[in-house]
Amino acid sequence: MRILTGVKPTWNGMHLGNYLGMYKPFTQKVKWHEGFLFLPDFHSLTSVHDADTMLRNKHRLAAELLALMPDDAPFMIFEQSKMSHINDITWILSSVTSYSLMLRAHSFKDSQNKNSDINMAVFNYPILMAADIIGYDVDMVPVGKDQKQHLEFTRDIAGNFNKTYGVDFFKLPEPYIDEELALIPWIDGRKMSKSYDNFIWIFDDEKTLKKKIMSIVTGSEALEDMKDPDSCNVYALMKYFADSSKLEEIASKYREGWYGYGHAKLELLDMLLTYFWPARKKYQEYIDDYSLVEQELEKWNAIAEKLHNDKYIKLKKIVGL
Repeated sequence: MRILTGVKPTWNGMHLGNYLGMYKPFTQKVKWHEGFLFLPDFHSLTSVHDADTMLRNKHRLAAELLALMPDDAPFMIFEQSKMSHINDITWILSSVTSYSLMLRAHSFKDSQNKNSDINMAVFNYPILMAADIIGYDVDMVPVGKDQKQHLEFTRDIAGNFNKTYGVDFFKLPEPYIDEELALIPWIDGRKMSKSYDNFIWIFDDEKTLKKKIMSIVTGSEALEDMKDPDSCNVYALMKYFADSSKLEEIASKYREGWYGYGHAKLELLDMLLTYFWPARKKYQEYIDDYSLVEQELEKWNAIAEKLHNDKYIKLKKIVGL
């Protein structure tokens, strides 16, 4: 089975939502299979229109992804823009994709609500995403619930191409959604948003990480009051990073009283620093010498390019190019 997913280099790197909602399920699902994790940098052009910002985002994200990789990881990381024919495949798929389908895309509707002057890359976003996936004969794509529609569109686009040309050429990939990770709590209780800045970034320095954790919205009970751990955003995040015995110990502290939310936040900080310590150490090494990242990406880009190019050669024959 071939499994693929991607992380867009648009913001400030990997946050806990990325890690818990996409990266961790991907690493667990890809065991004993063939896996690809890619940086969809062409997608970032929908909103990032500054070369320095683009390069900085890409470098940071690539270093973070490599830092998080287990030593025996059964997958590789590559760059979308290094694939010679990604936009050729996108154009061919555009020729069999209906305008009405694109009008239903959540990404387009959301952007339309925020900005009446939308660039065409936003409108065509789902077609490029389809080319990313079906161009590698992918069987499964781990996604968050907010990305499920894009997988449905990918299946529609692949199926329509097959029907139009009377071939069984593109696979129809299946989405994989970890229901337990579908609703990850954000620090202010609101929907995650760049404008709210309510993420916890994994690779921020310790001072910044502490400040963000201490800002997590909690109840207003006094220090001595008994508290309900199951209604607390801090405890909800702890569940992803502590074992059952530690969680039971902390839950007892909540219920006994004289355990403040500040205490809980400091315990969460310690959990995150401990859990991500190996990755944070590797990340600093990669940032100090980015050539280490470039060496790995160059190797993996070549493997992904071979797969994608072989698919494109066959695709050209089918459409008569």
